[in-house]
Amino acid sequence: MRINSKSIRFRLIAWYVLSLGTVHLLVAMGLYQTVSARLHHELDERLETYATCLVELLPTHGPAQLAEVVSKRSAPIALGPDLYIRVVDGAQRVVFESATSPVSVSDTVRSAFEIPTNSPISIRVAGFGLWRTLRREVREDGKLLYVGVVALPLRGVQQTLIQFQFVLIAIVPGVLILASFGAWLLLNRALRPLRDMIRTARAIQAQEINQRLDVPATDDEMQGLAETFNEMVERLHRSFAQMRQFITDASHELRSPLAVLRGEVELGLKSQLNPNRCQDILGLCAVEIERLSGLVETLLFLSNADAEKASLEFKPVNLTSVMEEMIEQARILAEAKGIEVTLVGRPGIVVAADEMRLRQLLLNLVGNAVKFTPPGGRITLGCRSVEGQAEIVVRDTGIGIEERHLPHVFDRFFRADRSGSAAGSGYGLGLSICKWIVEAHRGSIQIESIPRQGSAFTVRLPLADEKLSQSSGSLHLGSVV
Repeated sequence: MRINSKSIRFRLIAWYVLSLGTVHLLVAMGLYQTVSARLHHELDERLETYATCLVELLPTHGPAQLAEVVSKRSAPIALGPDLYIRVVDGAQRVVFESATSPVSVSDTVRSAFEIPTNSPISIRVAGFGLWRTLRREVREDGKLLYVGVVALPLRGVQQTLIQFQFVLIAIVPGVLILASFGAWLLLNRALRPLRDMIRTARAIQAQEINQRLDVPATDDEMQGLAETFNEMVERLHRSFAQMRQFITDASHELRSPLAVLRGEVELGLKSQLNPNRCQDILGLCAVEIERLSGLVETLLFLSNADAEKASLEFKPVNLTSVMEEMIEQARILAEAKGIEVTLVGRPGIVVAADEMRLRQLLLNLVGNAVKFTPPGGRITLGCRSVEGQAEIVVRDTGIGIEERHLPHVFDRFFRADRSGSAAGSGYGLGLSICKWIVEAHRGSIQIESIPRQGSAFTVRLPLADEKLSQSSGSLHLGSVV
């Protein structure tokens, strides 16, 4: 298996082993220093004990008895040649010297005998390694009577430290190997969902974006990543579906007027028509061109909204006054069908809004109500203040909408099959624009409808306050369609 040094698993294991190895090395060095200091301390305590006994023996025993006393006291600990003792008097005459110690030890200790220190020191003896020595003096009334030195080999301490080194050398790499293997297993298991995500993501294509990741029930970052990825794919799926539907619907809407234009132009080119007939053809072409221009303008507006290029001019707007002006336009639209239009509202309601878009919202809602209300019907516009928001209601007694169509009424190009209505005269974009305008104003829009009884659109917009009034200005808002 090829090892990828740039993979997350390799880098995590490398950092883990490096950090763990560093910690183990520092701990091992600390343990070694602690054990070494402890062993040297115990040896120094033994030297201190022997030197203290020597100092206590010298004043109470004569030089002749000293050898016998030292032999008796060192016999129980069976030091033999490992204990070296040398005693000289004030005149530098040898009073006592261990006879069992090697000559090289005696010579080396005698050379270090003159060092005036009361602390243990280490000396190297040729052929016998390091020895530890301690010097003591016996004085009486300020006069130097005796000088004694005690020496012990460091061979036992060194052997213990070498064995301890072997133990550390065996344990630390073993622990690192086991820890690395365990880290590899754990990371392999932890990163398995990530590899599955990579395979699934590579398998997802624009035409097959319905695949989803298996979400592990681990309650960790992997679960959050899988859920976030699935949410992103779901949004992409909806976006692709809307884009395909948008293209299909736009093509369908453009096909009819273009076919009419083509047919009329071809008719005019192939036949000899009188001026009146030419005028009729040109008039029909002008109507279709106007419809195309309206559709293109609407699509351009929605495209700018999607691209976050739509600009809104927020400022305090007297909603009651705007609705009073819009009611006159509504009556003009409804006059041909004999529809009664009434306004019910409270005066003095002010909202923070873009007045032009607010008028477009109301005109679209009223135009939709007029379109689907039969002759002799009734349309009611109302506004009031509810829970810190301005509520606008446009209610009609039209043909209504079936319940299964209600979730889609704000979709682009959606037109429910309403028999006997003028549904075919529009593009199905008016309510989509209404929804964008409302949500761009941080509001909400809802619909209630009963077939053959009518529909009611309820819009809620934030009321203008002093802070909003002072900060009114031009804002570029993203798409919320």
